[in-house]
Amino acid sequence: MFRNPIITGILVFILITGLQYFTVKDYDLKKKTEEQRVIEQATILEKQISGALANSISTTRVLEYIERNYGIGNDFDSIAAELLSTNKFIDAIQLVEGGTIIKTFPLEGNEEVIGYNILEDPKTKYEAERAIEKQQLYFAGPFELKQGGVGIVGRNPIFKNDEFWGFAAVIIKFESFIKVANIDISDKSPFYIQLSKVNPESGQEEYFLPNNNAELDGFKQTILLREGDWRITVQLKKSTAFKEVYPFMVLRVVLSMILGYLAFYVTSLPAYLSRKVEEQSQEIKLSNERFTLATRATSDAIWDWNILNGEVYRTDNFEKLFGHPIDSYSGTGEFWISQIHPDDYPRIEKDMKDFLKSKRVYWEAEFRFKKADRTYAYVVDKGIVIRDEDGTAIRMIGAVEDITKRKEAEIELENERVFLKSMLENLSDAIIACDQSGKLILSNHAARVLHGKDILDSPPEDWNEDYGIFEADGISKLSLENIPLYKAWKGETIINQEIIIRRNDGSSRIVLSSGTPIITASGRKLGAVIVMKDITEIRASEQELLKLSQELEMRAKKLEVSNEELEQFAYVASHDLQEPLRTITGFLNRLEIKYAQVLDAKAKEYIFYATDGAKRMRQIILDLLEYSKVGSYEDKKQLIAVDQVLKNVSILNRRIIKEKKADITWSEMPQIYFQETPLQQIFQNLISNAIKYHHPDRSPEIRIAYEETKDSWVFSIKDNGIGIEKSYLEKIFIIFQKLHPKDLYEGSGIGLAICKKIVDKYGGKIWVESTANEGSTFYFSLPKSSL
Repeated sequence: MFRNPIITGILVFILITGLQYFTVKDYDLKKKTEEQRVIEQATILEKQISGALANSISTTRVLEYIERNYGIGNDFDSIAAELLSTNKFIDAIQLVEGGTIIKTFPLEGNEEVIGYNILEDPKTKYEAERAIEKQQLYFAGPFELKQGGVGIVGRNPIFKNDEFWGFAAVIIKFESFIKVANIDISDKSPFYIQLSKVNPESGQEEYFLPNNNAELDGFKQTILLREGDWRITVQLKKSTAFKEVYPFMVLRVVLSMILGYLAFYVTSLPAYLSRKVEEQSQEIKLSNERFTLATRATSDAIWDWNILNGEVYRTDNFEKLFGHPIDSYSGTGEFWISQIHPDDYPRIEKDMKDFLKSKRVYWEAEFRFKKADRTYAYVVDKGIVIRDEDGTAIRMIGAVEDITKRKEAEIELENERVFLKSMLENLSDAIIACDQSGKLILSNHAARVLHGKDILDSPPEDWNEDYGIFEADGISKLSLENIPLYKAWKGETIINQEIIIRRNDGSSRIVLSSGTPIITASGRKLGAVIVMKDITEIRASEQELLKLSQELEMRAKKLEVSNEELEQFAYVASHDLQEPLRTITGFLNRLEIKYAQVLDAKAKEYIFYATDGAKRMRQIILDLLEYSKVGSYEDKKQLIAVDQVLKNVSILNRRIIKEKKADITWSEMPQIYFQETPLQQIFQNLISNAIKYHHPDRSPEIRIAYEETKDSWVFSIKDNGIGIEKSYLEKIFIIFQKLHPKDLYEGSGIGLAICKKIVDKYGGKIWVESTANEGSTFYFSLPKSSL
């Protein structure tokens, strides 16, 4: 072979190619390592984002549970404040009925969203409907919030009786989301990270993080986040694989040339080296593939502890999970135990010593571990020990998993459970629930007080006997099929079923019960719940009110009879009094005519005064008769044009109007449903008074107007007469009350009293505003309900 240059050249070429095979494999290994780094980073980001959103899931579930089962009502602000105090990551909480935002906390800075309908806005409609379709929490955005700023909105749909009711929603500012999710978008990061989403309207992919304009050539991994249909993309900015293998490639070329030269002397060496290279390459390839698959399958930090010298090897995930750099300090067992929480350390130290002394193979422990930022992470440490022939532990290999998110979720769920239990205990209504087997699993303080005993785990067939449940009559025991909780357990919805609960002390309580079965969104039956409201005192009050109403009704009937008798008496008395007055007047007239020649001036004056007194007495009797007739109108209610009533009054008073040169005007009047006679009486008396009490220095001017309110018609009659002193404004409506001597103004003073009696009868009001020597304005109102 030495003597054949062609064969030697071929052997050298094969040798060079074989050596470069190492370069290719080394390059492939480094590319796979870079690929694994990107996959690990993407996986960590996915867990960080999911963990960050876990608080939102629990928060909306609490709101959804309370609204669906009890209704939040006026307790929204206090409940939302409590939830926000334990979830600093969330910026705001909303309650949406249908598609309209009805409540938000905090309200300050978010007032603009109240009344905003997300199902009518194309920008929010699709993702809101997506949440309804999924029947679980779904995140929309990021997008420009109506109250300002950019954020994401998590909406958990609320279903009542299998019907969509609305949403329990959380608002997360985008900057808060980036911070809590620990997304590093700085220039120092070796990775380019992008969060994107396909716009449901345009179909175009939208990017939410800054784009990197530099040329990227590293491996790229994209993961779909189901919480909001986001895409998280992680790409290594620069691949260093070729740069790292380049020196070795050059070195191998030089080495191949040397080996090619030696090939002239050692003909058997190339074949031997080729075989060894192939075997080693296969082994390296297999090892690399196993390592790649193992690291892809877990995001845990893998460790290898040499117990004899204390050295510890850790994978890159250790630094990513806890922030501690992998160096000589962290590569010792002392470093690991120094970071364990002081409260957990004694237990872990004892367990490890006992484990190493024992014959056990597998190790597992849960504790808190200090991260580089001095916060503690909850971890689970698992491992397997290798022992020598004597059973002494010489090596341990294992992995540590960060379970902080899961642990915090467990703690949060426990806090929620305590919160809900406390809330139920403080509700004024009694609540009892059973599971799918009929076992009583929940009762609050109000339920135990209502029954006067603890609520024990009794089967349904013993509920009546144990808790004294009776029909509404309080006599018959309620059958099992009619017990509200049993009916709800059987799938029926109960609303305000009245029952009697008889307690051991002999007392009874009247109760309104409402209940419903508890069924999951998938239709699985979980049990039933019943809410009971004690209405014993309410019913007692109703009985008292009924008794009082009956007494008032009897008094009203007696008063009505008394009024009728008084009116009849006034009518008869006034009618019978007119006869002797006519007799007195007649004889006085005859006396004056027959003895006119013998009567002196003084006697004639006495006769005049006696006759005048009789006439005024007759007028008073007639006015009293008119007053007694108020309310006894025979005409029926009808649609009356007030304008025509005023015309009729003007015609009746045309003589005095012409005589006093009165100017009476009114605006366009309404039509009202009323009796014509009393309405005409009111206007007749008020207009007559306005003319009668005119100012001596000016002609009467009377202006009539009206105003319509929601409940009444209000009329006004304004004059420019002599006016009324303030001290007399209330007295003028009293019967026979006159403010002026009879020689100045005629009349008995009964006209305004009649007006007041009419207005009072129909539930209205009459009053006057006046200034002496300037005029008066009389007002009266007639309620529409009495018309």
